[in-house]
Amino acid sequence: MTYEKKQEKNKLIYNIVVEAEEFNKYYAEALLHVGQEVEIKGFRKGHVPADILKANIDPSHILSHAVEDCISAKWFEIVNKENIEAIKEPNIEVLKMAEGNPLEFKAEVEILPEIKLPDYKKIASSVSKTEIKIEDKDFKETMKWLLESRAKFSQKDGSAEKGDLIEITYTSKEFDDNKEKKDRFVLGKGHFFEGLEEGLIGLKRADKKEIEISTKDKKKIMINIIVNSVQKMDVPELNDEFAKTVGFDSVKALEENVKEGLLKEKEISEKQKRRTEVLEKIVKASKLEVPEVLIERETGALLNNLKERVSYELQITFEEYLKQVKKTEEQVKKEFEKVAEERVKGFLILHEIEKTEKITISEEELNKKIEEIASQYPDKAEAVKEMKNSNAKFYVEDDLKRDKIFTILGC
Repeated sequence: MTYEKKQEKNKLIYNIVVEAEEFNKYYAEALLHVGQEVEIKGFRKGHVPADILKANIDPSHILSHAVEDCISAKWFEIVNKENIEAIKEPNIEVLKMAEGNPLEFKAEVEILPEIKLPDYKKIASSVSKTEIKIEDKDFKETMKWLLESRAKFSQKDGSAEKGDLIEITYTSKEFDDNKEKKDRFVLGKGHFFEGLEEGLIGLKRADKKEIEISTKDKKKIMINIIVNSVQKMDVPELNDEFAKTVGFDSVKALEENVKEGLLKEKEISEKQKRRTEVLEKIVKASKLEVPEVLIERETGALLNNLKERVSYELQITFEEYLKQVKKTEEQVKKEFEKVAEERVKGFLILHEIEKTEKITISEEELNKKIEEIASQYPDKAEAVKEMKNSNAKFYVEDDLKRDKIFTILGC
């Protein structure tokens, strides 16, 4: 096989010639493959001589098989030899094909763009680190949440007050086709609908009421409420006895653990925030043209993610969601394009730094991380097996590479 190559921006064009002697091998293999399914009187299936097969099979059928197999094999060889980073399947054009003659074809493939990186280490060092400390307010809110999460509830015949757990059924002609929905929440915690909690205070079990609420886009709508239950919430007292119910010897030990957890959460949050800022600055200082195909692919991924969230979190169809936000799917998709472009830029920059720094992940590192993730599942052994035999391992490897990149950048 011989080939000539030229490049036009982010596209590689190959003119490839497979010599007749080599192509004949693929033709012979294609003849045998096709012949496995041919039934000819006087011969066992799969044992028909080649000359008899050729006389009974459409030559173009054999030739097309041979060409397909040959192109697939030769293109795979070129990709590995040239280390081509393709971003989509190649466009193949057969130029010459005939039994006993060389096979000639052209392959055009889009590749990752050329990227001119700035001094990314210098940029990273210019982003200051934030001092991490636990605010007293955060600690108190966490302790309050912990106590309330262990609260006991008792049915209440009186009026609903702030701090009570209320369960309701509601409907509205103005959204979701007037379908009946249920909800439960603690009054005074700040519910999704503005005006809802205020309208519920003072109601009793089995009461009905029409309440005006404001949606996220500040639209005023009316909803019909039925109160199914009002429960008083009895929050336990913070003492050593309570600490023992959640696995600690004393209040002091519990509080130290909570502070340690809050500190760890804040460290993770600040690290992610700094990494995002560093990457944004590097992207801004880099020079690259983002291929449209990658933007389209990422836009599609963002749109699909939104559809899944709408179905899971809001429990409505995407069509119903579009009616509520008064947008078409095309408008939502268009809004995602800029976000998609920035995300793709980030992916490409990190990939280029990975190549520049020659970052690799060993089998030992990969297995250790898989074991760590799998330990969070009930059946660790099964989780490890599933991750190793699926695309999940590639996502784990990418995460490990990303961590190494940011470690080099000091964040």
